[in-house]
Amino acid sequence: MGTTPKRRRWIPSLAFTLCLLFSAVATAEGSTPDAQSTSVDDRAKAAEAYDQGTSAYLSERYELAAHWFERAYRLVPTSTALIQAVRAHHKAGNSIRAANLSLQLLDEYPSDGRARQIADMVVGAVKPANVLVKAECEKACTLELDGALVQHPTFFVTPEVEHSLKASFDNGETSTFVQGTAGASKTMALAAPAPPPPPPVPRWAFFSSLGATVALGAVTAWSGIDANKGVSAYESAARSASSPGINVGGSPTPQEQAEALLEEGRAKERRTNILIGVTAGLAATTAVLGVFTNWKGESRDAAAKRIEPSIGVSTKGGALTIKGRF
Repeated sequence: MGTTPKRRRWIPSLAFTLCLLFSAVATAEGSTPDAQSTSVDDRAKAAEAYDQGTSAYLSERYELAAHWFERAYRLVPTSTALIQAVRAHHKAGNSIRAANLSLQLLDEYPSDGRARQIADMVVGAVKPANVLVKAECEKACTLELDGALVQHPTFFVTPEVEHSLKASFDNGETSTFVQGTAGASKTMALAAPAPPPPPPVPRWAFFSSLGATVALGAVTAWSGIDANKGVSAYESAARSASSPGINVGGSPTPQEQAEALLEEGRAKERRTNILIGVTAGLAATTAVLGVFTNWKGESRDAAAKRIEPSIGVSTKGGALTIKGRF
């Protein structure tokens, strides 16, 4: 007795359902994290989509069948669903889409002999008349070709046509164009965009620096006056140390007093010198900020013309860099 069309319709669906069951068993035995995250509801939806695809395929509505097989694959990725999507697109005349899914099939299921046989056949038929493109992003990215999302970084495009290729990174987008002759292969390296330049110097930065300069200048002036006040006391103690005197009880000798005053004066001098250096550096910074401050609220757009100062400080000193955009 022959197999009826209704029974033939259910044979592929049953095979796919068994594939989902085996996938669930593999998950329980310690499969990949993606498989472990697949819910029972997604498996049920994938089986239903596959059944819809099988029904459309047997009715020779290949475009619709490809849609349902791809949906089944997105819900629960299996080689069975992807193979059927390739076959449906190939039957519908969508040769490039069939070939692109075949490249994905070869990459994700390299040990599946049946998948390799079908994929090699489709790719071999499409490659001589189209351009093979391999997009390489320097870090994780999402690809778009002519405004449509690309699921796999290796794909075919039609020859002698300029195609727009865009890569979206976590910090921006990079765009380029792809064009080639039939049978050619191209590798497109896509780098993430450079970080945006810093904004121009705001007014509050200048006034803050100016206030700090004035305050530090006042402290430096006080330190200099304080250091000079001890000079006469030291000179008097030095003269007493060189002349005979009487040391009463445990009080320090004139020489000890002179040495103590000398050390105190040196400490005050070092303090003053340090304050002078810091004040001079801060004054120079304030002057630069005064020249390059965004007084009139010019555009902060990255493409706007401007000059930007950058100040760096380390344990070995400081540095002032001026960067311009014209």
